[in-house]
Amino acid sequence: MPDNLRITTPVNNSQGISKPNPAAESSPAAPINPSRVPQSGNQKQNTQDQAMSLLRFRNSVYGQFLKQLKSTPDLSQTLQKIAMNAVNGQKITAARLPADSPLRALASSITMQKGDILKNLTFQRENASLFSGKLFQLLGQISQQSSDSRLDLQLADFLKAFCGYCTAQDTTQAIFTNLETIRNRIPIPYAKQLSGEIRKLSGNAEDTNQNLALLKEKIIPLLGKYVSKTNDYGKSREAISMLLHNTSILNVSTQENLSQKFEQLLHYCKYSLNLPDTTINRMKFLFAGEIAAKREDSTDNAFCKAFLSLLSHNTGGKDSPAGTDAAALHDICQSVLLDNSVYMPFQHIFLPVSIDGRFLFTQIWIEKRGTGTVREKTAIRKPSAVYLTFEIQDLGYFEASMQVFGKQVSMNLSCPAALDRLHGEIRSGITEILQKNGLTPGSVRLSSGGAPQIPSLILEKINERKDSVDVTV
Repeated sequence: MPDNLRITTPVNNSQGISKPNPAAESSPAAPINPSRVPQSGNQKQNTQDQAMSLLRFRNSVYGQFLKQLKSTPDLSQTLQKIAMNAVNGQKITAARLPADSPLRALASSITMQKGDILKNLTFQRENASLFSGKLFQLLGQISQQSSDSRLDLQLADFLKAFCGYCTAQDTTQAIFTNLETIRNRIPIPYAKQLSGEIRKLSGNAEDTNQNLALLKEKIIPLLGKYVSKTNDYGKSREAISMLLHNTSILNVSTQENLSQKFEQLLHYCKYSLNLPDTTINRMKFLFAGEIAAKREDSTDNAFCKAFLSLLSHNTGGKDSPAGTDAAALHDICQSVLLDNSVYMPFQHIFLPVSIDGRFLFTQIWIEKRGTGTVREKTAIRKPSAVYLTFEIQDLGYFEASMQVFGKQVSMNLSCPAALDRLHGEIRSGITEILQKNGLTPGSVRLSSGGAPQIPSLILEKINERKDSVDVTV
């Protein structure tokens, strides 16, 4: 017992230290609102949600997508200015521009009549993806009706082979670029051996098998020997990794591989899904048509040709066209790539137009629809969103937000303040256009001026789908 007692010297009251008064009343505690007290379960759940959110955004593909999307200038700040400068300066600079100038081709392609605008927008809508033909529409219907996961695997292999076959020429050119980069970064003895092998490669996509044999049997073993002896982990090692990546793409790009994957798909559809012979024969017919169309490369859209020519133009040389610079073209390329991300829930269509001496730049965002998953089939169908912005030279900025449910269309349209007195006429014109195209007008609301709302609405839609990836065809 004495070991458990603490014996200390008593405090001398003469030092001015008062003893605590046990009888004193403690100060009353403030009342507590139970609704503001977090429960332990909710607190734990909120902590987990915050942690998962941080993990999802930190260095994730989606996080990088959002970062690039917010830092990339809009096409109205890049492509619109380039196109307007091309149109305004066409008469002045036409004599100085060469016949193959991308700016001259762009200015000529965007000078249109009223009917040409619809044709160009429709062309972009129908050719937004490599898999936009009738064959892929039929395959999408078969996949939606069957809901067979093994069929989706067969389709994925076929789509991969089809994409590789159609882009074999571009993949071959990328391999040549990789090899040139490697040759300039490795020691001279290895560079000489590599140069000898590069000269044996063919730039024609029809010689894919020959190029693959040379890459697998000669070039890649030579580079492997170089890496094993030098332990090079610098920029040349990165270029070699890109070469291996492009070679793996080229490996599935042969016509033989495409035919094999398509035959496997037909076999599965016929014997596992029991599709009728009429459907199988239709698949064969449409497949032959797709191959013939890709061989002909009959893209007759003048704007798309001029636009791609402008983006692929070497702006770093002395022959850079007036009115463009490398930064602007880089931003345009970045914007187009972001439009094709799996995180983008819209199909983005854009078109600069010079009509009746007035410049018009329009952008359309069409919300993508699902392809019939089990959750989507049982869910309540919601209206699709379509956003439209266009700016007319010397008139102002317009934007429209539309909700499409079946054939019924509701619209909110913002017009320049100068058109306030024409709201009734504009509303009647919109109703007439919708009815003319077989649509039922819903509510049509007009407003004037105001800050642009479409960019924030698009970002809101993107954030809503951050937990899902659109991989539809």
